[in-house]
Amino acid sequence: MRNGITACLSLLCSIGAHAQPALSERANRFDGNWDVRIYCPSNSEESGAKGYTFEFPATVVNGELSGSHGEEGSAGSLHIEGPINSDGTAELHARGRTNNPDYAVNKPSRGSAYTYRIKAQFDEKGGKGSRMEARVCNFTFKKR
Repeated sequence: MRNGITACLSLLCSIGAHAQPALSERANRFDGNWDVRIYCPSNSEESGAKGYTFEFPATVVNGELSGSHGEEGSAGSLHIEGPINSDGTAELHARGRTNNPDYAVNKPSRGSAYTYRIKAQFDEKGGKGSRMEARVCNFTFKKR
């Protein structure tokens, strides 16, 4: 029995030793400073929201992306965050506050909170993503 336990522990240690570089590789592969560009075209959907574009910086630390446009919590702000998987896929989460109602879905009052998800694909130099709910918005990510 004792030899079986020792063998299992040795096997787990061996698996852990091989898994560790993969975690570091995932983190290091995308880590660094990034530029984010969001483009939401005007739409003829029921919401009728006008189009806009803005750019902002983001960082990836240990495979986790975080970036903000504007002062978080203020009108016109946007914060995106989420993990980038080892294969470069990501589902990021966005939250912010509206500014001019004409540019937001269903024209909520200025300063209204909103959230949505972003489906993205990254490589070591860049990436592309799209908003998953409510309206079309495209994201471009470029590593500095």
